[in-house]
Amino acid sequence: MIPLVHPVSVRGRTGRRSAFTLIEIALCIAIVSIAMVAIIGVLPTGLNVQRQNREEAMLTQDAELLLNAIRSGQVGLQDLVNFADRVTLVRDYRDGSPSRTNYFHGPLVVTPPADSQPFGDAFQLLGLISRPRYTREVSANNPNSAVVVTNTIHLEMRTLSGSMANQPIIRSSGYRTPGSDPRIDFAFRYLVTIETVARQAYRVPGDLQRVPDTTDNAVSEIRLTLEWPLIRNGPNPNQYRIGFNRREFRTEVLSIPVVQQGNVPQSADYYGPIVYPFRAPPTRPTPSEIYYFRMKPGTL
Repeated sequence: MIPLVHPVSVRGRTGRRSAFTLIEIALCIAIVSIAMVAIIGVLPTGLNVQRQNREEAMLTQDAELLLNAIRSGQVGLQDLVNFADRVTLVRDYRDGSPSRTNYFHGPLVVTPPADSQPFGDAFQLLGLISRPRYTREVSANNPNSAVVVTNTIHLEMRTLSGSMANQPIIRSSGYRTPGSDPRIDFAFRYLVTIETVARQAYRVPGDLQRVPDTTDNAVSEIRLTLEWPLIRNGPNPNQYRIGFNRREFRTEVLSIPVVQQGNVPQSADYYGPIVYPFRAPPTRPTPSEIYYFRMKPGTL
């Protein structure tokens, strides 16, 4: 008797199994490679956008703090000096006298330039950056009469916001890494140009007469121009180059900057105008005397 063989078993032994050919595998690898190249090309753009948004968020928070500090005349923000590296004040005299440039640095800058002066607390720092755009001072050509001066103020800052990776490295509970430490390159830095301009009476086009304005000398506009990042340019810790990013912040205040009044350490009984270096001004101030300014506390 001939044994019966199941038909499925016969087909299983005699059937052919299909698979991918080398040409098909090569085509799949080519398609995946094209897709990966496109994804990798878009990835840096996405990372740059994310970094830009993060930096703008930090600077927005810092700008709001600086605007509020200037607007309300605050003097108690002592921690602010740990983030302010340098203030540069340029005074251009309208009578043709040589312009003057003064440099000031924070207490945590270990190796400041020889021509830089220290500011010790937030009282002095805010007194410098609250200086109005236009003032009247004596000059080298007119020592007995005041002339109009155009003031340009630059403030070099380390970010107050964001993660610790963007801030100065903390060495102890009381001090942060000084500006001469090479590790400070990890701190996110930016440059602030500060302009405070009092509103003046406006002019009608075609008419040279000044038209009275109820807000004349009663409203000030504060403008902060932020440029970032500040990148170290060489081994000198005080030399930087500025990036191409830029943003402006503006606000109006129902006040104008006035000469700061107060006591000085040399004379606790004195109360009146204060000049740099933190003392009562002489009887006849010279161009080397720099008045501190502030908004009246509590202004809106």
